[in-house]
Amino acid sequence: MKKILLGLLAIVVTLVSCTDHEEIEIAYQTNMSITASHLFDIYSTVVGDEFNMKGTNNGNWNINLHAFIYDNNGNLVKSVEEQYPSLTSTLNFNLDLLPGKYSVVAIAEFSGTLAGHNYKFWNISNTEKLNDLSIVESDTICNSPFETLGITSSEFEIGDRMENILIDIRPVTGLLQVIIWDDDFSGIGKDGFSIYAPDVENLTIYAPDLKQVVKFNGVNPTYDYGDQATRYPIQIHSPKSQFEKKGPKQSLGYRALLPQENRDFYWELQCVKGAGQKYFLNGKDWQMSDLTDNKLNIQPGKQYVMDLLLDGTFLYVQDYNPEVDMFERLQSIQGFINKKNIKKALDERYDKYVGMSKNTIETYLDQESWYTTETTTNYWGTGLISSITARFTDSTMTKANRIMLMWAISSQAELDVVTEVLSEMYTPWDEDSTENIKQFINSTTLEEVTVMISWDLHNGCLYFDAIN
Repeated sequence: MKKILLGLLAIVVTLVSCTDHEEIEIAYQTNMSITASHLFDIYSTVVGDEFNMKGTNNGNWNINLHAFIYDNNGNLVKSVEEQYPSLTSTLNFNLDLLPGKYSVVAIAEFSGTLAGHNYKFWNISNTEKLNDLSIVESDTICNSPFETLGITSSEFEIGDRMENILIDIRPVTGLLQVIIWDDDFSGIGKDGFSIYAPDVENLTIYAPDLKQVVKFNGVNPTYDYGDQATRYPIQIHSPKSQFEKKGPKQSLGYRALLPQENRDFYWELQCVKGAGQKYFLNGKDWQMSDLTDNKLNIQPGKQYVMDLLLDGTFLYVQDYNPEVDMFERLQSIQGFINKKNIKKALDERYDKYVGMSKNTIETYLDQESWYTTETTTNYWGTGLISSITARFTDSTMTKANRIMLMWAISSQAELDVVTEVLSEMYTPWDEDSTENIKQFINSTTLEEVTVMISWDLHNGCLYFDAIN
């Protein structure tokens, strides 16, 4: 019996010894829930239903939720992906991971159909390692807010107790709202459409370059250029098609853009053959604009708005202000265009023509007089200036003592803008100004004045007169 007891004791000691030296790792249950239900909460709509995924003219969309879990060395240890028909859906799963430090990259992107075409905006690849993970924008153009890309990435730790981790994915793209105005703002169009609309076959808005790739530095997203780094189409439009089918005069679209500093834009248009001679000084059927005067600093979750006024062949971009509706914004842009065009006309500095000879003036104007009297010559103006008249001291026409500009404007707002621009260029001379005649001098002091500028708002005439 004693030998038996000693044998049992040896077995117990052996078992205890084995337990003391082996570490048994336990995976504590950790639940992760991922949602993108608030992806559009910070954005505003124009029509009201643009963010509805089903049941509207905006297409039929699904949201794709992805979760990639990486260990402390950046190796993929778990991935879960599901597609849902509703933005309010939640991706739930259990991690079943051992205690330790991990990283999660949660991604929300959309796929679906619009006007009979299938679209998927973002392609995820190289998921096996965090530093290789890549999200690349498709080169397909679809003007939809569902181009929005959401990413939330962070580090987390699994300990020795049960946990629930909730991730609410937010956008990393900024949302650009695009409105093309085919309206007749000049009063000389047809059927309410711009004078250009019947003859402009194609109108495309471009960005010189855009970032299209998401990479990761640790868990932090970084943004870079893709294969299509230049001449990136933002929206394609046909005013001619809209005019012919009597469609809407305003065309609304959206683009989701990755973060980027100082982003500007431009447009190109193609007229029907020969129409360019009617509309443009160079007579060409193909036209390209300058870059937008202002630039956007695109940031995650911010909203921007782009307006293209066909009647003014003018493109303007700015931060979106939900307190200002589209028609108030339009009025403000029209005011900006008026001032820009008026300033461009006055930048010629016609006060310098005072004292010049007829030949010198014609060299500057690059044209000959179309009508001449004994002491005056008349020239065609450009843009908002319909005609230019030079008056000389005598018939030799060697010294001009007056330059008169006749303006092709009529609204009080335009007339007031001329006053505003003159006030910025010259020194107001209030002593002799009246309600209808505003006067300025071409110097800051009266002693140095050589030209008096008189702006006749009633008749739309601007005079530059020599001071003897």
